[in-house]
Amino acid sequence: MQSDLSPGATALRARSRSRRLLVRQSLLDRLAGPGTRRCVVLRAPAGFGKSSLLLTWQRELVSAETDIAWLRLADVPEGDLHFMTALMAALGAIDAAITRQAVAHARPDAYAIERLVIALVRGIAAHGRKVVLIVDDVHCAQSENVLHALQLLVEYAPPNLLCVFASQQELPMTLAHTPGSKTVLELRRDDLRFSLAESIDYLGMRLPDLDERAATAIHRLTEGWPALLRLASADVRRRRGVQSSPLVHGVPDPEPFAAYFHAHVFSRLSATQLRLLTCCAAATRFNALLCADLAGAGYTPTLCSELLEPLAREGLLSSPPEGPETPEPLEAQDAAPPRERWWHMHPLLRSVLLTRFEAWPEAERLRVHATACQVFALRGLHHQAVRHALAAGHRETAARLAERGAAALFTQGRMNEVIALVRQLDARTVGDNTNLALWMAWVELADYRLDDCARSIERLRGQAGATTPDRAPDRAPDLAPDMRYRLTLLSCLLAIRNDDNDALSRLLPELLAPPPGADDFALAGRRNVLTWLYLHRSEFEQARRIQRDEPTPRVDGEPMVGTLFGSLMGRCLVGLSYAVEGQMHRAERIYRQVLNEAQERGARCAEAERLTAQLLVEVLYEQHGPLVAARFIQEQLGAPDGLIPDTALRMIIVSNRAQQAAGRRREALEHLAQAASFLGRFGMDRALACVLLEQFRIQLAGKDAEAARASLQELEVLQSRHPGVEPGTLRRIADVVEQARIWLAMHDGELLPTLAKIETLSHRYGQRGQIGFVAALQLQAAEVERRLGRAEASKARVCAALRLGHRLGLLATLLGAHDNALELIRTATTIPNLDPVLSFFIERIEALAQSQRDASAEPAPAPRFRDDRRPSSQLTLREAEIAELLLQSLPNKKIALTLGLSLDTVKWHLKNIYMKLDAHGRSAVAQRMRQEAERDDDGR
Repeated sequence: MQSDLSPGATALRARSRSRRLLVRQSLLDRLAGPGTRRCVVLRAPAGFGKSSLLLTWQRELVSAETDIAWLRLADVPEGDLHFMTALMAALGAIDAAITRQAVAHARPDAYAIERLVIALVRGIAAHGRKVVLIVDDVHCAQSENVLHALQLLVEYAPPNLLCVFASQQELPMTLAHTPGSKTVLELRRDDLRFSLAESIDYLGMRLPDLDERAATAIHRLTEGWPALLRLASADVRRRRGVQSSPLVHGVPDPEPFAAYFHAHVFSRLSATQLRLLTCCAAATRFNALLCADLAGAGYTPTLCSELLEPLAREGLLSSPPEGPETPEPLEAQDAAPPRERWWHMHPLLRSVLLTRFEAWPEAERLRVHATACQVFALRGLHHQAVRHALAAGHRETAARLAERGAAALFTQGRMNEVIALVRQLDARTVGDNTNLALWMAWVELADYRLDDCARSIERLRGQAGATTPDRAPDRAPDLAPDMRYRLTLLSCLLAIRNDDNDALSRLLPELLAPPPGADDFALAGRRNVLTWLYLHRSEFEQARRIQRDEPTPRVDGEPMVGTLFGSLMGRCLVGLSYAVEGQMHRAERIYRQVLNEAQERGARCAEAERLTAQLLVEVLYEQHGPLVAARFIQEQLGAPDGLIPDTALRMIIVSNRAQQAAGRRREALEHLAQAASFLGRFGMDRALACVLLEQFRIQLAGKDAEAARASLQELEVLQSRHPGVEPGTLRRIADVVEQARIWLAMHDGELLPTLAKIETLSHRYGQRGQIGFVAALQLQAAEVERRLGRAEASKARVCAALRLGHRLGLLATLLGAHDNALELIRTATTIPNLDPVLSFFIERIEALAQSQRDASAEPAPAPRFRDDRRPSSQLTLREAEIAELLLQSLPNKKIALTLGLSLDTVKWHLKNIYMKLDAHGRSAVAQRMRQEAERDDDGR
């Protein structure tokens, strides 16, 4: 064997220097591949870990008794002779016999290269053992003869030779057209990026004290770029404190990466490209037309596209994720192609370029921001337009754009974008614009900052009617009539969120008298608010008539469908009116229809889709029991922060009954304590009363009568806060207190008084049309009759309850009416000539009871609340899966393939993730999750 190697040629010993490397098993498995493979190509920019991957693979190959030759063209001087010498030295280091024939037949003529390759492949074939020839830095090859030799090595390769080429650029060879093209494996930039799990493992090797959350933040910033991960870990180690580096908090810090980008990126760019990229860094997203406007004279869209495309191929630019704010085409159809290509910049590259941008003269920077503001405003990208207006110092322009954008986004059902838009403005800018102050109040309502919202409404109402010394007597108030009517609508929604029908009733005269100038948006809101008001006053037919008889709401001539004030939301409320009556069959039909239509229409109907799914929980509970319904909440809805108090209450009760069905009474009581805290904080007394009743029932069933009496006292105190309430939601508190008294009287054996209380409450519910409650009370009365020894009267009441339950679609309600409900129901089967319909209904109830017993062996889904700050608490299980894959930098197509979903379904879930986390893209999702996790830690 040869002992002295020429430059660039390395044998196995030379590449086996001591180094800790991450074993990337998924890539190693792909490299192993079939034995018939002739060639492996690794193509990615510098810093993507090509050499490190090959080193780890080399260790596996050595253990498999494979010989390896390594040739690094960057170390080989130019010239064909130097290349041939280095190639023979690398192979000769394995076995001198491989190169013996090549030396013997070497002649300087036109066939010298081919003759050399033939001799080498014969020597390799005769060698017998598997040989892997690794040629690194193939992009450095300039000679046509060198490239020809590499291609011939692949074409003439014997079965025991595998050629591996690593390059920073496209291979200057035609491997795809060779006879062996089907046995070529190519790994590109996206294949070589670290996944989230790999980044965590890699950073854990280098920084043992780094926790998973900090590693995840670094992964998101680096986007899995191996060299940037290495630099990030070095920066954290250099600072001698994990928390001292901004990188672990997800904050881009240009300092550790500036030298790398200057050496490996900026040095290859022309001055024109570098100026263009610096301009682009000012914007979070850009296209060729915007770049031309930002860069100024001498730059055309075509030139910008030509300059940026190579950078996109290198992974420095990528298409932005499909977030809520999607670029729209220009108004003039001939001003831009129908589908413009937009990019965003690698976050760390952008941070480095921004330091260059900040060094530019102030006038130039302000010009760039002002230009970006105009372009984004023209395309309807309101968030970006406002951001650049503020950066350009144009506060009034930012306020005007925010006001216009908030109105447009709200009517499209994009409330989370309204929130993000208005949040960019400082208090002074909002305070100087009354209409913006009104939008800020909408934001406070959506954020559950109900006290802040109430104060904002009070302040705005004062401004609307105030006069000042410098105001002419005939001058209009600060709020125009149409905006004042929107303020009335906001006050109504606050009353709904507070579950305060009394306040809503007081606003009714204003609601019924819209001003002549009231816009379509306000009139559409009036329609849904009135429906809500009437259904909770038990005027069910009037609530449904509003949706049925009034025209479909339209804004600018287009039907308003998926927003809070849209027709789908109105149909949801019609379904709720049937559910409040107890008619689950009719409610379910409406919910299913609305849900299907909302899903077909996509993200702009997200609010209607979510509300319908929340309302559907009650139907699932009735048909399949609490465990199935609770799993639906966890998998499809996440935290039970209902859009209206009814949905929040239903999800809390269902989740709790799932805990009870699983035999976890202690956990169920803890869950109710959390729920009571949540509801009490937001002043939702009706829902709080229902939660206390649930707590009372668990305590009574657990034979803790003392605790149950304490819960009843809490209920009575709650009732005392609302004496003599008029028809509305709060009268439910008095009903709940009466139900608790009925349960306690039954427990204490006061049977005849109990029967009288049941009759009184049943009559009250019947008068209101809330016949669903009557069915459960009939079963309770049947139990009282049984205890009194009136068997026939008990059976008669059971039959009455069954007929009512069958007509309304109530299974779980009857099963949960009393601890002895199932045995009571079974007594009806002894009735001679029992109606087959009731017999079959009893079988269905028994099947539901059996399914609950079977499912009780499984752990019940853990209930979660809005004040749970963990990001996962806001997402369904499917959304959490997609978020995890998204954070691994997987594109939508790969996410769809991994989870077995359609591409449209993935996009739909992503938009829900952006909405729930108030995010405007993948990087924003990461930032939001990090912030919420930090708040959770601070709370502990």
